[in-house]
Amino acid sequence: MISAAGLTSGLAGCGGRQATQNGTPTDHSSVDDSAPTVELDDETLALMQELAYVTNQTLPVLPLQEKLAQSFQTTDDWSVPSKDSSKMQTYWPTDWLPREGEWTASGDVERLTLAQWAVPSDSQYNPWNTKNFAEPRRTLFDRFMKYNLDTQEYTGYLISDWALDEQTFTLTVREGQTWHDGSPATATDVANQIKLDIYNGGNLGEFVAPEDKGTVADRVTASDERTVELSLAGPVNEDILLAYLQPKYLAAHEGTYGEFVTRLDEAGSDEERSAVIGELASKTVSDPVGCGPFEFENADSQRTLVSKFEDHPDAGNINFPEIEYLYKPSNQSRWNGLINNETDGSATLFMPRNKLNQLPDSVQTTLIPRHWGLGLLFNHEREPVNDVRVRKAIAHVINRESVAKNSGAGTRSKIAVTYPSGLTSEFSNQVEGTWLKGVTDKFETYGRAESQTEKAAALLEDAGYEKQNGTWKKDGEPLHIPIKGPSGFSDWVAGAQTAVSQLKDFGIKAESVMKDSSTYWGKDYSNGDFVVGLQGWASYNQSYPYFHYKFLYDSHSAKNYWNSPSEFESPVLHDDLRDGETVAPADLVAQLSTGDN
Repeated sequence: MISAAGLTSGLAGCGGRQATQNGTPTDHSSVDDSAPTVELDDETLALMQELAYVTNQTLPVLPLQEKLAQSFQTTDDWSVPSKDSSKMQTYWPTDWLPREGEWTASGDVERLTLAQWAVPSDSQYNPWNTKNFAEPRRTLFDRFMKYNLDTQEYTGYLISDWALDEQTFTLTVREGQTWHDGSPATATDVANQIKLDIYNGGNLGEFVAPEDKGTVADRVTASDERTVELSLAGPVNEDILLAYLQPKYLAAHEGTYGEFVTRLDEAGSDEERSAVIGELASKTVSDPVGCGPFEFENADSQRTLVSKFEDHPDAGNINFPEIEYLYKPSNQSRWNGLINNETDGSATLFMPRNKLNQLPDSVQTTLIPRHWGLGLLFNHEREPVNDVRVRKAIAHVINRESVAKNSGAGTRSKIAVTYPSGLTSEFSNQVEGTWLKGVTDKFETYGRAESQTEKAAALLEDAGYEKQNGTWKKDGEPLHIPIKGPSGFSDWVAGAQTAVSQLKDFGIKAESVMKDSSTYWGKDYSNGDFVVGLQGWASYNQSYPYFHYKFLYDSHSAKNYWNSPSEFESPVLHDDLRDGETVAPADLVAQLSTGDN
């Protein structure tokens, strides 16, 4: 099995060692001998490699690049840690620094100004209704735990302590937690949050109630005002549990969601639960009762205003009374907000070099490792990409080095994926040095820095296509590859345009179809209305491969948006793990979750 030390070391040093703090990573061609070592036993490593090989051979998604995120803080009227401080390597700085007294007003200013993607008056705060779940949630609700991206260490917050004893996971709720209506935030509220997440298909469900959602009420309980107990269905690696718990916000206010918890707990069938979940998913909460250091005041078409909640345990650390979130629906509008001193910072944002050069001297840029990047997501129920030969041909045509360079726009904050396999840590050289050590010669690169047109042509010919007058056709119809994505993500748009240009040069009728962010995520993507879509190809912020393969093969997105099949046909890498070429990757993923692989 992988040790706890192995899990927590996966990102150590990536933030500072792999990139200079002016936004330019170091030379990717040189091997970083100081990259952290992950302790793996042979069986765990073999499972990871087998999943990587299946991904490499079937390409359910085409990873294009891995990224470092830029985070911005103004320093003229604000005191913030230096850009190379470990305090900046959190999920995310705008979540945590104000709570800790590390982002404070140093001048005559009373309001911190940030940005949000969705129209403020259209935003809502029901986390189980995924449409327009707006950025102010970051200060309206408290996260369960804090997570340092650089060291991969967890620190208690709303959940102040935890313990795993065989198959019981105990959580302790921080003292003094209070809802904005004055009622105490208790272990029952935390239990309700976890239960609602599980009922809605959250990943913890597979460890708590994998076979029967009807057992959730008995397995997630509050034993007293501050103690929550999770009865696990089997052995689980603690770090995997923490990774799923840490990002959760406590939003399950009794007055808002209590009736849903009761009805789900008492439901006698999956059909009853599905009906309740449907109601919950359609519920819009525009005036939330939170538990964070700021409470909701109002929202109009241009901004959301929140004010400091004096009864929060960390209110004394905050010396400004308000935060406003301005409607900034694109990268360009956010760049201008920082350049023109309209906003005081951004949690994460891509800014090209020509725009970085326009920033005032008072704006500092911090680099944060993300362990994901731009990918092409294939809808496996749509032609022509339901044919693996077409997916492989696309991979051979696209020069990922050019995609990374163009989407990086002079910052070199993007690095091309060398082995499309679902593995991250390209910045720290862990893909070759750890995860694929000893087997890299078995993996197809598909041409990291070149367009392998001859290999692509052979695959398309095998799939029944022929090139006529410079265009690949089948039964007289051109091979058409529309790529949809969010128009506000300028770096993604640049990457997609590069890929489209390369596909066109090869004779594929490719096009870039960019939609505004809310339409793309809320309609096209979530309804599976795409042939090829832009999306991050890994479970961001985690270096351990389990999370990436869980995302690729056993996530709600994979099953419902990409329509990924449960079984694939793939050559075998390790004969002792598979009997034949038919493989259910989710079964291999499940084997990685336990503590005794």
